[in-house]
Amino acid sequence: MRWATGRAGPSMTDAAPEPYDVLIIGAGINGAGLFRDLCEQGLRCLIIDKGDFGSGTSAAPSRLIHGGLKYLENGELRLVAESTYERNLLLRNAAHLVKPLPTMIPIYSWTRGVGAAIRTLLGSTTAPRSRGALLVKIGLRLYDFYGARARVMPRHRMVGRARAIADVPALTPRIVAVGTYHDAVVTAPERLVLELVQDGLKAMPGSAAMSWTQVSGRTGGAVEITGPEGAVARVAPRLVVNAAGPWIDGVNRHFGLETQLIGGTKGSHILLDHPDLVQQLDGRMIYFEADDGRILLVFPYHGRALVGSTDIPADDPDQVTCDADEIDYFMQGLSALLPGLSFDVSQIVYRYSGIRPLPNSEGTAVGLISRDHSAPVTEPEGDRSFAVISLVGGKWTTFRAFAAEVADVVLDRLGSGRRVSTAELAIGGGHDMPTTDPARAAWIETVAQETGAAPGRVGTLLDRYGTTARGVLAHEGSAPVPLRDLPDYSESEIDWIARTEQALRLEDVLLRRTQLAVTGRLTTPALLQIAALMAEALGWDEARHHAELAAARETLSARHGVVL
Repeated sequence: MRWATGRAGPSMTDAAPEPYDVLIIGAGINGAGLFRDLCEQGLRCLIIDKGDFGSGTSAAPSRLIHGGLKYLENGELRLVAESTYERNLLLRNAAHLVKPLPTMIPIYSWTRGVGAAIRTLLGSTTAPRSRGALLVKIGLRLYDFYGARARVMPRHRMVGRARAIADVPALTPRIVAVGTYHDAVVTAPERLVLELVQDGLKAMPGSAAMSWTQVSGRTGGAVEITGPEGAVARVAPRLVVNAAGPWIDGVNRHFGLETQLIGGTKGSHILLDHPDLVQQLDGRMIYFEADDGRILLVFPYHGRALVGSTDIPADDPDQVTCDADEIDYFMQGLSALLPGLSFDVSQIVYRYSGIRPLPNSEGTAVGLISRDHSAPVTEPEGDRSFAVISLVGGKWTTFRAFAAEVADVVLDRLGSGRRVSTAELAIGGGHDMPTTDPARAAWIETVAQETGAAPGRVGTLLDRYGTTARGVLAHEGSAPVPLRDLPDYSESEIDWIARTEQALRLEDVLLRRTQLAVTGRLTTPALLQIAALMAEALGWDEARHHAELAAARETLSARHGVVL
């Protein structure tokens, strides 16, 4: 890629536009999944994102890889079948980042909600306000049925009140029973996005991935993109895929397209420093009804309790934050569910919010808007020589299936054939991941001998990075220097991230390459140390160093309620 940077602003290079088979705009989970798929098929692709990889909506999920139990209410049986299958595949293909999550559903009656569920299936615009044991039992049986393909986890069970309260003493005695089943959690969603991008680059070295880069114009069949610090270039794609999530309609305007494809909803979450709650959860998620019938959830996440989520109409993804009303809603729901515990806003260590890129569905209750996906195509017109495919909807769990569908359309339009299936293709550190205790022990022993690292350190980084931990450990050597206040991270680890993972800004490391910010573990001394390490690795001058610190602090405070 050829860039030119002017002092007064971007200036266009005189070089001819660089050709690519596909330009993908948006490096969230859908864009990254498609990038990997197309690169595996031998297409030369460019993926760009106006922020960091995975920094938009893909950074604000509930962190669940799930089959969509609640979609059964809407009659979206095909989506449930696809979601449970994709969940099972991810447990295999990304075993370093996707883990089984035992789940409990508290039930407050035996038969309530059946009539409302039938009305919803027949087209009612309101969801059931309460789901009794009979309805939950039917739903879990269906869930087991649809999850049978490539099954990894146990089937559901129903548990009586006495057993449930013995397991979770703080639970409300108003329950009559509990349904139990398994879904999954992604321990570092932003890393999974990054690893998809990295896998694509490995599969097709002629491809490129650029963060902090956005579309700034178009002339005929050439697209102008502006990168970090105002660098400008032109590319000539044969086809464009708009994977910008809630920004899709805005991006389409660059191509002269006036679309109204997105009608997103805001989903907010909080993380609590609440050891008693984490202890009672004991590795389980509680998937429960709030008083208004909407679904909430709480589960352990890196030593904290993650609580979510809301579902509120919203249309400004650049300004969305978790507000006081949403926090009150979470606190009231938790207090009603777990009266044996106390909850207070002082326990919140992090909050985040994003807009789901759902299809424009005016007049439909937000909880009933489909989470399915589509990819409408706008054919070439006038001097625009390329088609534009917009990726609408979708969800974390089904990104691979969505990518495969769109990739097949792209391959057909470009006259190419599929040569690799991604169904059983490992992701990033999931390649050759040891999944049994003996295999894990053998891997740790081998890598400890290779690198001189302590076996305990090898195990920690294996859990964090999968088999790519080998590179970090080799970079660290036998005596890594720990970060201040964060002894399980090292100076060499941050240096390795800065040099090898396309981290351009301080916030890229704090919020996405690591889980330090989201878990509330970040301290001011650690922040200053990480910034200094990045400045040295990336060659920042003093002004850039201070600007990065100021920008990171502003993002942490304004978007996440973290003041450092």
